[in-house]
Amino acid sequence: MRHYLITVDGKEFDITLPSRAEPDKLVCNGREIDVTSQNLGESRALLLIDGQSHEVDVRTNGYNQHRTVFMRGVEIPVTIEDYNLAQLRKTAGIKTGPSMDKTLRAAMPGMVLDIRVKQGESVKKGHPLVIIEAMKMENIIKAQGDGTVKSILVENGKSVEKNDKLLEFQ
Repeated sequence: MRHYLITVDGKEFDITLPSRAEPDKLVCNGREIDVTSQNLGESRALLLIDGQSHEVDVRTNGYNQHRTVFMRGVEIPVTIEDYNLAQLRKTAGIKTGPSMDKTLRAAMPGMVLDIRVKQGESVKKGHPLVIIEAMKMENIIKAQGDGTVKSILVENGKSVEKNDKLLEFQ
């Protein structure tokens, strides 16, 4: 039996995956759920959960516990940890979650089309921050982790060069 702690948008789910003896039973936060799965590829699967069909694609984000789940056209960042290790981490007071650089810099030269945040605003991973037009394409720059906008260093309609500072975070 495999036991995990899965975190989605700050909510924790205690998941026990089925043993080989009961391959169609999953336990989520103490509730037994009927699940049937069919692998569609390396990271894709078709799941039948309590009678509803879902196609999911789970992508790793490097060699850590962070994953991105694509389901119903939505990108969902999740953290998957071994349950016992997660309990040890919590007991030790160690937090998990994506971290973010304190300074957001332009990846390429372009023009700032829109600033999607305000000073003092809290953002979560994936939150749109700035839209920059470069080579006739709009590039949405998203938060790489959770943070609070300390200062905005650019203005709409102004051009930026590669590595120019755009935002600072606390």
